[in-house]
Amino acid sequence: MVRAMHDVIARISAAGRAAWPEIVPTDELAARIALHPADPAHDAELYLASALALRDPAALRIFERDLVPAIAGALRRLRLPVGASEEVIQMLRVDLLLGDPPRISEYAGTGALVAWLRVTATRRALRLLRTTRRETRLDEALLDEIAVPPRRADPTRQYLRARYTAELEQAVADAFAKLELRQRNLLRQHILDRLTIDDLAELYRVHRVTCSRWIAEARSELGRATRKQLSRALSLDLGELDTLLRFLDSDIELSVSRLLGAA
Repeated sequence: MVRAMHDVIARISAAGRAAWPEIVPTDELAARIALHPADPAHDAELYLASALALRDPAALRIFERDLVPAIAGALRRLRLPVGASEEVIQMLRVDLLLGDPPRISEYAGTGALVAWLRVTATRRALRLLRTTRRETRLDEALLDEIAVPPRRADPTRQYLRARYTAELEQAVADAFAKLELRQRNLLRQHILDRLTIDDLAELYRVHRVTCSRWIAEARSELGRATRKQLSRALSLDLGELDTLLRFLDSDIELSVSRLLGAA
């Protein structure tokens, strides 16, 4: 049996080297190949996928050169919103290559690697489309929390709040869109899915202290970015904006923190 496995590894490695000679065989790569003895028709692709699972630099360059364009072509047929294809590809980079274990390790060489990636990308894109409504809900939740009128608001305050609601709504949406992908996901999961710090730490496979820091950073960045966007929209410097917000009894950072709860 050991001899048979050795022959299979040698066969797959030979096919892989012929297709991608820049990927150098190693004992670690051979051990990875042994996890999925491929259909001989896809030996070279399994070799590449195994090297990607190990984050081999040459394999990563091949991924960007040969596989990302194929993924992008599949996504174009879905007619996604502007920027969505790039976001899907970036999410795939994280899932496929940076996970623990990287998802590319699930490829077993039983079909074409490009086809497997296209299916994976399509499923990810469809999930992204389904989350668009959730992002809108999150924007609305932030706006409701930040723009809630104070009790016994006088007519001037009520007028100004009504006057600036559209700008505030756009500022929240723009600020949220500018967050890193992980930060947006964390806030969605924490607010909309009601996942606790311990839940998120388990999901991201990090210590709860790390996850708590991530959420605190996302919350702080969202507050700062919202103030910056609102300042630009109203043509006010941050000092003038703070004066207006104090008059409206509004504190964006405090409101965001109150909405998200203590980390």
